[in-house]
Amino acid sequence: MSEKADSLVEQVRQAGVVGAGGAGFPTWKKIDARVETVIVNGAECEPLLRNDQQVLAARAGEVVRGLVLTMAATGASRGVIALKKKYTAAIAALKKEIAGNDGVSLHLLESVYPAGDEFVLVYEVTGKVIPPGEIPLKVGVLVSNVETFANISAAERGDPVISRCLTVTGAVREPKTLTLPVGTPLRAAVDLAGGAAIEDWTIVTGGPMMGEAVADPGRPLTKTTSAVIVLPASHPVVTRKTASLEFDLRKIQAICCQCDYCTLVCPRTLLGHNFKPHIVMRQIAMGLPIPGHPGVSSAPQCCNCDLCGVYSCPMNLPIGRLNKQLAGRMKEWEWEPVERLESYRPSPMREYSLIPVSRLTYRLGLEDYDRPAPLEETDYSPPRVEIPLKQGIGKPAGPVVKVGARVKAGDLIGDLEPGTMGALVHASIAGKVEKVTEESIIIAAS
Repeated sequence: MSEKADSLVEQVRQAGVVGAGGAGFPTWKKIDARVETVIVNGAECEPLLRNDQQVLAARAGEVVRGLVLTMAATGASRGVIALKKKYTAAIAALKKEIAGNDGVSLHLLESVYPAGDEFVLVYEVTGKVIPPGEIPLKVGVLVSNVETFANISAAERGDPVISRCLTVTGAVREPKTLTLPVGTPLRAAVDLAGGAAIEDWTIVTGGPMMGEAVADPGRPLTKTTSAVIVLPASHPVVTRKTASLEFDLRKIQAICCQCDYCTLVCPRTLLGHNFKPHIVMRQIAMGLPIPGHPGVSSAPQCCNCDLCGVYSCPMNLPIGRLNKQLAGRMKEWEWEPVERLESYRPSPMREYSLIPVSRLTYRLGLEDYDRPAPLEETDYSPPRVEIPLKQGIGKPAGPVVKVGARVKAGDLIGDLEPGTMGALVHASIAGKVEKVTEESIIIAAS
């Protein structure tokens, strides 16, 4: 790589940039590669989320600058910003910013789920199918979230990641999109949106389909928290995410009707992967251990979008969630993954099998919460933040401050040896270090 590319990789590492889409892959590692195409993932396909489209509209220049920097560092000849065609404000802002940037273009998407899945997005933009178990780099593509590219631009200027843009919605009085310091309690985000409009509520972070139910509203906001969705504790979106593996297995064994509707809508199956969720369900219904093509040993190919169970299954079974849990038990059970195919041919029915987000929102019982969440600039600074030392894939950072130390916003508080998979962590507010553990650092505002 060139000296300039190496410089950007190190700047991004020093800034603690991770993928803002959810998984939190260290961005310095991702851009330390040679690719043909760089894609900005602005599909934002989860119901109720609004932050990416508003970042694209309000910070279009930063996103495009981050894209151009990444293209130069990776040697990419093509940069694509993929977003829904209904995001008219973002499209208008981006068209102004990409004018004169050779090789940069927009790719407009339909409002379908899961358009933001990187396997799906890479196919939509390039026509290439990523093999199971691989990443976009395998086909010469780099994909990252909208806010990640804005953070790359900031990192090149020397500014670390200390805040996060997120949608605060659901059963709140005033849905909003806010940018808050990392480590802010989730409860504070709810309060800034007017507070919960119901009594017995739970938070879902990330999205109603692939997000996580969080029982403790004091849990801190991280670099990967894209949404705080307040829902009734009894809402099916919540109860679906909190059942045990044993309960899920018994439910499938008791009532799976042995149809193949789950496979008909599976994004991986439609891309030509040798994965058939209904065969996995049949093996579970028969008592499980029958490893082999194309059943339970293909579970790691699941993208966990959960369309199978939430949308297509007549019994509303937790198919995607169970596949995720099975994939996590493969090593324990000493099962070998199903063999890969030599080539992958998308289904001719794929274009007729895409699920509109509006229809999915209705199926989830979220239509009453599908409201605007306008971007609001705020200078809110919490009285105390708890900053996790691990906020994505890799090792946790090691604390480099002690109790009683004074820090400024942006100061390094968690470090890693160069080359270690993980992300550095910085103070998000100015104040005094109140507590240091192996898991997190608490800072009280001064």
